[in-house]
Amino acid sequence: MRNSHFAVIFLCFVTAQVSFADVIYFGSDRRLDGHVVRRGRSTTNVKLLGGSTLTLENNDIERTRTEPFVAYMLKRGDYYLEQRKDIKRALETYQEALRLKPGDPEIQARLDLVVLSERITRCQAGVEEAREIARDGNLIQAIDIYEKLLPTAPREELRRTIVRELAETYAQLAYRYYDHSYFVGAEEMLRKAEQYNPNSPTLHFVLGRIHHVNRDWEAADKAYSLAEELDPNIPKLKIYRAEVRSQLKYKSRPIAGE
Repeated sequence: MRNSHFAVIFLCFVTAQVSFADVIYFGSDRRLDGHVVRRGRSTTNVKLLGGSTLTLENNDIERTRTEPFVAYMLKRGDYYLEQRKDIKRALETYQEALRLKPGDPEIQARLDLVVLSERITRCQAGVEEAREIARDGNLIQAIDIYEKLLPTAPREELRRTIVRELAETYAQLAYRYYDHSYFVGAEEMLRKAEQYNPNSPTLHFVLGRIHHVNRDWEAADKAYSLAEELDPNIPKLKIYRAEVRSQLKYKSRPIAGE
């Protein structure tokens, strides 16, 4: 009967531990964050932040600091977010913590951070997809992806990136249309590019190419000049501008006998 009484006391003690988080110290300021699930005479079983269980020798433990169980859940969420880069598991863990402590501002802040991180990751992946599709020549499909991403951009720098790349892609499409004698479409795409970014280097380069082909040397030189100011590394820009300047120089030469 006495043994049964002690067994009940021990069981209650172990069960009570489930409701707490623990910080275990080993000396030399070494520590382990986890959750003590069983403490015996010689060993202690600890559930680690990653979910696995570790058995420790009690002689190695200097002291243990007990915390509310929700603290363990927060640390576990931080572990998934920062160490594992597992946004889904982090989100689930923080949500569980919020159920344990509804309305807690610290937990809510972590949840908001994870949701924002998830949106940023999803948006960045969409931008990379659109870039790859544009590189493959599918400009209309790339534009469609950018247009859908734009209203969902969670941060201003991402929004600016999408706007900039939309303008560049519209300008590339405008030149393709012009090259295939679809002049109405080319004009419409150039307007779109200018609407998104009037300082798009590709926009001014394409305008320069159109004026160049039409032998409007002054307009071509002006457009090439703007494009070069914005991005001097556009392929063949310097070659085309040199051709235009050569024509302007020839045009400005005095006619013999005048």
